[in-house]
Amino acid sequence: MAEDLLLLDNDEIAGVFDLGACMSALEKAYRAAADGRAVERARSQTRVPLDEPGVTYCFKSMEGALVGDGYMTLRLTSDAVFEGKVDGRARRDKLARGPGGTYCGLIMLFSTRDVVPLAMLHDGLIQLARVACTSALSVRLLAREDASDLALLGAGEQAWWHLKAAAAVRALRRVRIYSPTVERRESLAARAREELGIAAEAAASAQDAVSGADIVIAATNASEPVLDGRWLAPGAHVVSIVSGDKGSTRRELDDETLRRAALVVAHSKAGAIEHRNGDLAGPVEAGILSWEKIIDLPDLVAGNSPRRKDRNDITVFKNNGGTGLQFAAVGPVVYERALAAGIGRKLPVGWFMESMKS
Repeated sequence: MAEDLLLLDNDEIAGVFDLGACMSALEKAYRAAADGRAVERARSQTRVPLDEPGVTYCFKSMEGALVGDGYMTLRLTSDAVFEGKVDGRARRDKLARGPGGTYCGLIMLFSTRDVVPLAMLHDGLIQLARVACTSALSVRLLAREDASDLALLGAGEQAWWHLKAAAAVRALRRVRIYSPTVERRESLAARAREELGIAAEAAASAQDAVSGADIVIAATNASEPVLDGRWLAPGAHVVSIVSGDKGSTRRELDDETLRRAALVVAHSKAGAIEHRNGDLAGPVEAGILSWEKIIDLPDLVAGNSPRRKDRNDITVFKNNGGTGLQFAAVGPVVYERALAAGIGRKLPVGWFMESMKS
């Protein structure tokens, strides 16, 4: 039995993190899910109204395990969330309301054999990477083999990680980046040129970025569509990450994008139905899509569903919301690497155990 609980912050996690290992862990988890060898609880979000316009408190949690791995993983966040209009466009942002302008997001690992808590990890870096690597799996499986021209809508850290992950699965010859803020899109393009060696440029508009692109990734905080399906070139693969829920219907894609799609894959179809994710539920209600025709990512990864049939097919991956399975995949890998490297701070496990039956 473990004698210590390991505490890992984002800097320590960065020291042992590997993008390829993250993607491999996620692929393993999705195959396990398709084979019935994974368990998870659907994400829950509880909101508390606050006495300021457009801001609510949101507590979110999710959990999961891979059968036989020996871990149960819980991810939770405690957030202040703004939802409203910025420069005339609807968007959603987490607010840095913690001491010194900080956020609260934690991943906890428990032993399924000894029931003890094993680790508590900051979730920031893993959160960015698990979304981006999941999207990159869809690029690897659905984008054309020769896809090399990428349009990126968004210029934040999530956009940056999506660019890194996409570059790991396709040889990108050109990247066009659009964000409403000129400085942000130019800064991200410069970063891509310097750190990734990619021919990246800032685009003057979203349409300029998307026009002719083989891969289109929307990684924004938007709450209304940023992509017009009429802009898409034949054969494009589209990725979108905005999810929303029953309490916050959000869109990142327009109906025309889904209307033109020959194949639509959801990260979690059950989650999309439960939370009424706007980019899927909206087109279903409009008769453009049906839930029966939307493919679950685990089935795609496991080879249990169709993939691209024609070079000119437009394919869409809706990366709709986090799942406990993702953190169950990546958290233990980071924990085991940190143990091997001898990093992190330790607390006695006994502090967290009790003799009274709960």
